Amino acid sequence: MAHFRMNLPHLFWFIFGCTALWKIGRLKPDAQTDMVRIIIDGPGEIGRISKQDARDVINRVEGIAVEPGGTVGLSPSGHGVVFEIPGEERDLFIAVAMQVWNMLEKWPRKKAALFEEVGGER
Repeated sequence: MAHFRMNLPHLFWFIFGCTALWKIGRLKPDAQTDMVRIIIDGPGEIGRISKQDARDVINRVEGIAVEPGGTVGLSPSGHGVVFEIPGEERDLFIAVAMQVWNMLEKWPRKKAALFEEVGGER
């Protein structure tokens, strides 16, 4: 019996409808302040949102701000959490909504991966 296998970039293309997503960082819980740290590999922390705001994003609440600047919301499909944070090189980051939900449910032990779209048109 043949098994169907799909590599990670193609799986994300299927779920999010973009060319490819590449892992560039993580969302990490900060138990002392009840905040979610948005961390990019290399530059480090680029923003924070509260644990309650992250939960609100999963529940489709709109207009949530990222500290020190930017916004966060759920993708139209509901599969991704989209961070728009102004920066020098990039400004759009995506986390898998299920990973964010899992991070919130198992607070503060779990993290969520952060991705950037490669090759897609905005």
